[in-house]
Amino acid sequence: MKINTKQVIQLRRSKSWSQEQLAQHTGLNLRTIQRIENEGAASMRSCKALAAAFDVEVHSLSENEEPIQYEFKVVEIEFDARIALDFNKPLASELNAVLNKHGQAGWKLAQVISPDKILGTYAVPDNKLLVIMQREVLA
Repeated sequence: MKINTKQVIQLRRSKSWSQEQLAQHTGLNLRTIQRIENEGAASMRSCKALAAAFDVEVHSLSENEEPIQYEFKVVEIEFDARIALDFNKPLASELNAVLNKHGQAGWKLAQVISPDKILGTYAVPDNKLLVIMQREVLA
């Protein structure tokens, strides 16, 4: 069963228990507690033991299986196609500045598309890089 590791750690800390103390309260091995908190996988027996120790329902420990939603945006960056992507050249500095600016707003780089790439019927203009950015949509 997939376990919400953040919730298990939060419940353990709310009781001011170490992993060793949680192992004692559940009757589980310390290594099992460590594995559950690190990997998020537990047997039904382990889930029941955790739920009993924390005085919660077993299903409340399961990981939310909803897929993560992302939003995307495309940023166009003009450049001279004759300039090679070299981190000592002006283009790389400009690209870094753009990525850092958007990164501060929570955007992450998903893909950079250069002029020689074709997406469906849309070809990237010769003088532009298309930078596809993504960020998680918060519910």
